[in-house]
Amino acid sequence: MRVARLSPVRIPNSKFQIPNSVTARLVSPTRVSLIAVAASGCVVAFTIAFLLSRYESLPWLLPVHFKPNGFPSGWQYKTVARVLMPVFVQLALVITLGGVALLLLSRSDGAQSGDTPDARAAAVAAEAVLLLTFIWVAFQAYAAVALTSMWARERAGLTWYGAFEIVGVALTLAVSIRARFKLGRPDPRPFVAEHWRFGQLYRNPNDPALFVPTRSGDRWTLNFGRPVAAALMGVILLVGCLAPTVILVLLLR
Repeated sequence: MRVARLSPVRIPNSKFQIPNSVTARLVSPTRVSLIAVAASGCVVAFTIAFLLSRYESLPWLLPVHFKPNGFPSGWQYKTVARVLMPVFVQLALVITLGGVALLLLSRSDGAQSGDTPDARAAAVAAEAVLLLTFIWVAFQAYAAVALTSMWARERAGLTWYGAFEIVGVALTLAVSIRARFKLGRPDPRPFVAEHWRFGQLYRNPNDPALFVPTRSGDRWTLNFGRPVAAALMGVILLVGCLAPTVILVLLLR
């Protein structure tokens, strides 16, 4: 009896390669996005260094509630966690909005998507989110400076707080309008009935794009056939519901 000889299995380049369909890929972020990420990181580092440098000079009881005449009527013990509260808010913004930006850039064939309209739309949306992150991270850096000044002089008043907050809101609107213009009007796709649910909900698991034109073609919508779309909506809803509650708890402590 003859025994058949089996040829050895050869793996290209002598390395095990994971199929591209399994690996997660991202649409290339814009240069403005990368600058916004770097700037946000620098602002967070500055805030940490500033607060730690001022920690020893702050009073051991921090005034947190004030009478109408500006003199304190309530105090809390100084702790590292309490002094670094603006940093924790910054980190929450960076982690949450940075995660949203990554979800927006997520695409199974991101490296091969090229300069397609949906890839450009994803890059523009992520750019807007990262710019908003930088704006409000920078605002928290100002808040850190204003809080330490108020604690040190033990008198009510966050100098220029309202003015900076208005500037932040104005910049937020400007970034949103800019992104809306950059997104532009998408080119409508051929209508495929089985890809649409309830008239306006697009669902196509075989489409790698996260952003797709609406049926009318006048704006963009999400492809809910991709799990990342559900994750994105979940993060937005979680932040929208949880963030106000956390802020209220901190204010009422």
